[in-house]
Amino acid sequence: MTTGQFLITLTLATAVLALWSYVRWPGAAPATMKGAVLRVALSLLLLQIGAAALELGIASASPSLAIVIVVGAIVPVLTYVFLASIWFLKACADQIHGAA
Repeated sequence: MTTGQFLITLTLATAVLALWSYVRWPGAAPATMKGAVLRVALSLLLLQIGAAALELGIASASPSLAIVIVVGAIVPVLTYVFLASIWFLKACADQIHGAA
């Protein structure tokens, strides 16, 4: 598996995990647009922190540390980014349909 294939697989896996989380726990979604926007902003902040952590792991030249950072930081952060995006789209749809 090449690096590009791994990254695509990792990204798709976290998106599927976020979709599963959304379906599994529908009550966890924010009730308002303000809550959805706040969660998207938080997810973008966490994404920046995760990217910085990944750079530190790569700079250390230790493959085992890089794997720990990918599994321990990048997967949860990407999953939350996708989940916050789903929640935001749901809040937008609710606004259009007048449900909120």
